Amino acid sequence: MKMLRTPMSMLTLSLCLGLAAPAVAQEGTASPETPQSATPEVPQTPAPTADTALAGPPRAPDLRLYFANANFLRANPIGIESQNRLILQKRLSDSDSPLFRDTFINGGVAVKLNPAATRVGAEVGFQPIAVFNLKATAEYARYFGLFGFLQSYPNPLADFSDDSRSTTEDNAYSTNGMHFMLEPTLQAKVSNFVLRSKVSIEYWNVDLKEGDGAAFYDAFLDTLVPGKGWVFTNDSDLMMLASPQLTLGARFSAVWPQYDEAAAGAALPDNSHMRIGPMAAYAFHTREGSTFNRPTLFVNVAWYLKHPNREGAMPYIATGFAFTSDLLGGR
Repeated sequence: MKMLRTPMSMLTLSLCLGLAAPAVAQEGTASPETPQSATPEVPQTPAPTADTALAGPPRAPDLRLYFANANFLRANPIGIESQNRLILQKRLSDSDSPLFRDTFINGGVAVKLNPAATRVGAEVGFQPIAVFNLKATAEYARYFGLFGFLQSYPNPLADFSDDSRSTTEDNAYSTNGMHFMLEPTLQAKVSNFVLRSKVSIEYWNVDLKEGDGAAFYDAFLDTLVPGKGWVFTNDSDLMMLASPQLTLGARFSAVWPQYDEAAAGAALPDNSHMRIGPMAAYAFHTREGSTFNRPTLFVNVAWYLKHPNREGAMPYIATGFAFTSDLLGGR
C-alpha cells in the first residue's frame, strides 16, 4: 500500500491521532489529572497504590485551573492535529493515604483542530480513588469537506482503504454531528512501573448524506463508524519510569465498531483492528505551577495485529509535542 500518493494522502489530516502518545515520566509530584502527560485526553500516570514501595507525592492544590496542549503527527494512516483543554479541578480529599491522596473532580472545555475538521466539547472527570478514573465527554464535530473528509457509505461492507478513499476523494462533503464518550480507566503504579487500561464507550450521531447514512470513515478510529451507533475502544499501557524525564513502555490499542444488522445487510462485517508496539516520552524539565511545564516529546510505533486494510503494511507511527500551563493553584 502506498504511503504517499496524492495531496489528499499527504494531508489526510485525521480527526485525531489515535491517542498514541505515551504518558510522561512521573516524579511523584502530582495527581493523575495534574497536567503531566503527553496526551491530555488520557488520565496521567497514577499515584502510588497501597502496594507501592515509594513515598506518595505531595497533594495537588485544592483548586486548580490549567491548560494542556498536545500536537500530533502520525503515519499509517497519515494525520496531524492540535488538542487543547482548559480544565478546572477540585481536590476531594486531604487524606495522606496513597489510595485517596489524589482524588478529584474536574470539568472543562476541549478543542481539537486540524485542517479537515474541528471538534469542540465539554468534559467532566471523577477520580474517587487513585486506581480508578472516569471521564465523560460530549463534543460537536464539524467536517469541512476537505482532503477527502468526510466520506460516507450506504453500508459498512464498503472498501475504506487508503487507496479507495483516494480515488473517491471528490465524494467528500461538509457536515456535522455529535460525539459522546464515557471512559473508565483502571490504573496502578508500583515502584517505577505503571499499568493503565482505558476503555472508551462512544456514541456517534452524524448527519450523513441521504442514501449513505450507514457509516463513514473516521481517521481517529481508522475504521468505518456507524452514522448513528456505538464504537468501543481500548488502550492499555505498561510503562517504566526510567528517570524523572524519560518514560519507556508499550501500548496495545483496539477498536470495535458496532453495526446495525439492517444497515449491514446479510452479514455483519468485522472492521475492528488491533495494534501493539513500543512508546517513549522525554520531558525536558518540570516546573510545577509555571506557564510552561513539562515540555515533552513523545513517540509510539506499533504493528497491526489485525486490520481490514493494514496487516503487513508499514507500522503505525505517531509523534508529537506537549506542554501544560498552570493558571490557578499551581505550586
